[in-house]
Amino acid sequence: MLKKPLTAVAVASLMTLAACGNSAGSGDSGTGADGVAMGPGVTDDEISVTVISDFSGPIAQGGIAGSLGVEAKIDQVNREQGGICGRKVVVDKRDTKYDPQITTQQYRAAAPKNLMVAQFVGTAGLNAVRANIERDKMPTLSASINTQTLDLPNVYVAMPPFEVELINGLTWAAKEAGASASKKVKVGFVTSADETGKVYLDALNHAAKATEGLEVVAQPTYTNADTDFTAQVNSLKDAGAEIVMLGVTPAQIAGIIGQSAQFGYKPTFVSSSGAWASSLGKPLKGLLDKYYVSGGYGTLNDDNAGIQALTKARKAYAPDAKPDNFEVGGWINGTVVVEALRKACEAKDLTREGVMKAMTGLKVSFDDILPPIDLGDGNSIVSFQSRINKIGADGVQEPVAEFFESEAAKSWDAARRK
Repeated sequence: MLKKPLTAVAVASLMTLAACGNSAGSGDSGTGADGVAMGPGVTDDEISVTVISDFSGPIAQGGIAGSLGVEAKIDQVNREQGGICGRKVVVDKRDTKYDPQITTQQYRAAAPKNLMVAQFVGTAGLNAVRANIERDKMPTLSASINTQTLDLPNVYVAMPPFEVELINGLTWAAKEAGASASKKVKVGFVTSADETGKVYLDALNHAAKATEGLEVVAQPTYTNADTDFTAQVNSLKDAGAEIVMLGVTPAQIAGIIGQSAQFGYKPTFVSSSGAWASSLGKPLKGLLDKYYVSGGYGTLNDDNAGIQALTKARKAYAPDAKPDNFEVGGWINGTVVVEALRKACEAKDLTREGVMKAMTGLKVSFDDILPPIDLGDGNSIVSFQSRINKIGADGVQEPVAEFFESEAAKSWDAARRK
């Protein structure tokens, strides 16, 4: 599958890596006894896939929970169906500590041993190895669900991106606040001071312009090193922002909401799904009445076949694990991996090229965890739907509205693709 071409800088990096003899290769490992072409990580008995994530760094809780979702899905298929294509599927976990340099080392170590990346966490890390992923023809599912990763070569995003969640969240909050031509509602945005933050700001400003009655009054930024958010909170408070959209990670949520409460500032906060971790429920107890999550997929509190299957599989695989909604995203990616491998097996082609062919136009249903998707050409947003959730007593999200999509999200995507 042809994805977005590399920049000149990336091409130069690729050539340098090749000259250094670091290529993981994408060639066949031969043909199995069953006549199936086999790529790296595939034998007659096993299919090895890797999860490259933060298991001990600043977003480790999300990384661990997300990986657990993938692992539980793979374990379910191994236990109940004997694996895929007569082979047990093995998950090779690699800890990046959310550091691009360590990510590069871990990717290079994992690449020769695995057929595909079942889940990759970290936009900066993905950008650090984008040339490697292109060179190795490595099928990669991203848990950093933003349009920056969607545009990378051989990288697939199987859920609505954070930008769609934020846009939908803002349109919902505006409606709830009664924003109209005759009633102006002031909004503020908090995003990171990097390229990812700029993309989130672009999406949010587009939504604000497309939604009648909104006035953007503050747009403070932060760095990953920040632990004190006094300046950001004061900027929002002084500007009178009634709605605050949070394009952040779990590492910033406690500081922003906690310090806002200290200063007596109580706006409506709305974040994307990537900002909330259930462990924050206890330290922020009593401060979350006006905090909402716009999520592109369901929650562990949902009563549907998909969540029931996930819960059963997690209890069988890791009975002592504490539930966290990042599991759901991992389960979604794990489901895509399973369906792609099955389709590749049917074509008798368990090479990386075979997996990418299988992923092109792959249609996947998730038993109501989120609406069915079509991966299409791998470059397009798979869904513009999200749902608004509040935080329950256990820190797990609970829905307050049904899935919906906004015209602002669609028009933003059309504009960015021009």
